[in-house]
Amino acid sequence: MAITVTFTLEGPLSARGAVTMQVLDYSVTEDATPLAAGDSSGSVGTFTVVVPRNSGAFSDTAQPFREILDVMGSTVMVGSEVRIFDSRKGFTLGTVRGVVESRDGATVTLSGVSRLGKLNVYGIQAQPYVGTLRGAFNYYLSLAGITTDVFVDDAIGDRPVVFQGWHGELWYSLKQMAVAQHCDLSLVSGVILLRGIRQRIASQNRDTSRSITTGGETLAQSVEVYQYSNRAITNELVYPAGGWSEEVEVMNVNAGETAEYTLELSSSLTSIQPPEMRTFVSQDYSATSVYTIVADDGLPVSPALWADFGGSVEVSISPDTKSLEVVLRGALGLPLASGVEASNFSVALGSDTTGNRYSTFRIVGTGVAFDKVKHRIRTGVPASMTATEVGVTIDNPFISTVDERYQAGIPAARRFAGPVMALSGNVISLNRRGDTGQAQYPTYEDVQNEVQSRLGPGATYADVQALFPGMTYAQVRDYWFDFFRDEDADQVFGNAQGARVFDKKSRRWYRIRNATPVPGGISLQADDDLTYADLEEFYPVGTTYADMQARFQDFTYMQAEMAGLVP
Repeated sequence: MAITVTFTLEGPLSARGAVTMQVLDYSVTEDATPLAAGDSSGSVGTFTVVVPRNSGAFSDTAQPFREILDVMGSTVMVGSEVRIFDSRKGFTLGTVRGVVESRDGATVTLSGVSRLGKLNVYGIQAQPYVGTLRGAFNYYLSLAGITTDVFVDDAIGDRPVVFQGWHGELWYSLKQMAVAQHCDLSLVSGVILLRGIRQRIASQNRDTSRSITTGGETLAQSVEVYQYSNRAITNELVYPAGGWSEEVEVMNVNAGETAEYTLELSSSLTSIQPPEMRTFVSQDYSATSVYTIVADDGLPVSPALWADFGGSVEVSISPDTKSLEVVLRGALGLPLASGVEASNFSVALGSDTTGNRYSTFRIVGTGVAFDKVKHRIRTGVPASMTATEVGVTIDNPFISTVDERYQAGIPAARRFAGPVMALSGNVISLNRRGDTGQAQYPTYEDVQNEVQSRLGPGATYADVQALFPGMTYAQVRDYWFDFFRDEDADQVFGNAQGARVFDKKSRRWYRIRNATPVPGGISLQADDDLTYADLEEFYPVGTTYADMQARFQDFTYMQAEMAGLVP
């Protein structure tokens, strides 16, 4: 069994090439994307690698690397891109974040994050997106500068989606999207991969230990889930949301002063139509972006007079894309009919019927509109067993449809319905090379190397195009996928977490939430994942509700559920 790690030093040192070393020990921790909305667990993954420090650990071609370590010390490896390879588990990629050299200088322990750590970036500004799930995933990763070695499984890639814009941490938002879309985020063969859940069964080799725990009982009568019902809009009225009503605020500004307003929307915008100033806007007007200005005397101000005396209205979309920032600058020295100067202005008109002023501010925009409605999902726990009415309130703007609401909400409700079962243990291997497992996903480098082996190092883009006459980009991508899949290079790294595993003693399925491959095996932790579909598949066709009642007549519903797949 060969275990190596390859370093590529960053900065000017990268010109010295990559260096491969034998590994004394390693540990890679990988988490699955949570299924329950409101569950924020699921890290980008970490690793620890122990390598020898003595010069004999390097190949003869690594002399420049040894010289660097001798002069600069082991800390020069912080920031290095690494490739950890285990001949029985495949390989994974990461970045070194910490270095600890042993007291005697014999070994160096490197710690870091997987390639998914490049998604753990903040201050990301994402625009509303209308298209396919593949397009959305590629767009979001491009915001972090990641455009290669990204793959969305074809089974879900063409799924139509309508997503709001957002501002914040990329990894957190990707997990929210994955929960709503019932997907897994993984790093497989160095490729950042989005694929559907429950698509993989873990093929186990001999257990060295295994335990089932039942507990974590936190009871509540229900959970709450917001459903957004996102829909694409083009040049629709976005403010006032739902059209004008008497509750719409009238914006005011004093002469010569500046007033700022933040207007909340029920839409996420990519653009707005700049508002045009008029002398009249009816209460029910909604066709274009407009406004009027009235002064102290309640009479409308003409657009020319307003501009001549320095008045202005500026409107912009906030970073969260779900509100408008309005800056009013009051005209100074503008004369009224009475001969005095106006001291206050309103974005309004006076009503013909009541005489009260109503807001005339209208904004038309393009993007994604939503209708945020809170729904409750019952856990089945009666009030007599718990005083907690709501266990958790889930606010995930990617949850748009009824199906998404229940797919994300039911696992959350299960956590508050009673005892929760979990599996933990150690196995010799999962999906070892040669076993049934998920095949390798080709990286950009894999494809480049194969092309150069066929056409030579001087091949041009036109030469590569000639290899695939008449084929679309998608067809070429599928060709390379099949080409490398046929190599039977099965991967443990990236394929253990999220996979399902069956436990005969508890007679139920579990989903691996955390997997930690080490040289001698894999430790894993898994959540209960017994589904209604599992029950339908297990029991004979034609089994009725009465049949099940007779089978479990001496047990409570909870006892029957926890018994699993009882023959």
